[in-house]
Amino acid sequence: MAIRHYIGIAEPGPQNWSISFPAFPGTITTGDNFAGLMQNARDALASVVEAMQEDGQTIPDSFEAFGTATPDMRTSDYQNPHIVLVPVDIGGRSLRINVTMDEGMVARLDRVADRVESSRSALLARGARMVLAAEAAEMDN
Repeated sequence: MAIRHYIGIAEPGPQNWSISFPAFPGTITTGDNFAGLMQNARDALASVVEAMQEDGQTIPDSFEAFGTATPDMRTSDYQNPHIVLVPVDIGGRSLRINVTMDEGMVARLDRVADRVESSRSALLARGARMVLAAEAAEMDN
């Protein structure tokens, strides 16, 4: 896995902070405070990158889109913009691994995978990402 950093335009508002990403038009998230905003920004970028990878789309280079930001992404459109770098893990090639777990849990996992039209491996990877994100959040506190 490689880590890339993307430019985010963060802005404090009356109730919370918001952030948008020139490299990912339409990706916007909020947070109650700056620390919460940055955690939500990492999560939002990870979700967008994961979806793009699953769809076979090319992930933008880290700073590729800043100079070509759409008009709604210009810093002049903001009252008090803060330019930040937000890290995101860019997945590498898939590795085959062996996992041992209770057969009942495997059956439940397979039923959920069928219901959401996914694979067992995809659900295990999703669960692993959730645990890693929770651990990272715990380390930040």
